[in-house]
Amino acid sequence: MAFPSKIDGSAITATAIDLVEQEGEMALTLRRVAAELGVTPNALYRYYRSRDVLVAAVANEGARRLLDAINLGLDALNGPFDADHALRMQTLMKVYADFADVHPDLYHLLTTAKASAAAELPGPLYPDLLWLKVIEVLEPLTGDANAPAAAVTLWSLLHGLWALKQADRLGGKKPDNINDFAFSVILRGLKR
Repeated sequence: MAFPSKIDGSAITATAIDLVEQEGEMALTLRRVAAELGVTPNALYRYYRSRDVLVAAVANEGARRLLDAINLGLDALNGPFDADHALRMQTLMKVYADFADVHPDLYHLLTTAKASAAAELPGPLYPDLLWLKVIEVLEPLTGDANAPAAAVTLWSLLHGLWALKQADRLGGKKPDNINDFAFSVILRGLKR
């Protein structure tokens, strides 16, 4: 077994994310992460006092990765920042939906991690930064006052579609292009 000082919070989080991505969120236990790192479970408590805090750290890293993907998608758009607000919103929605589809267990942890556990993490807290990015993209379409409500509405739509896909509720006679339809409906509704 390795001496505990040879690990740190980022190594623990990286190992936890690997487990989640390879085996699903049920594999995420302090005991399992410790075994992967070759340390005793007690060595992890120095960094994460509970599974909830470890889940919050994994969710924080998931939010960072999603935010990076959104920024990359928005940066790839041609033209100045305010050239096409609807296209920026559509890009954000597509990147978000794609991330959730490609990383379902990580995304699920991102949406279910306990806020009280996240409060124990050192900054920055990427779910908060992700929220601010969504607000930034929405404000030109909705105005400052309506952006928070629009962000929650958008999040509900995207998360609802993802949950229906995960539950295999969108098969059969339901349309294959439901994301495109939902995106176009919300964009029409968000424009002032």
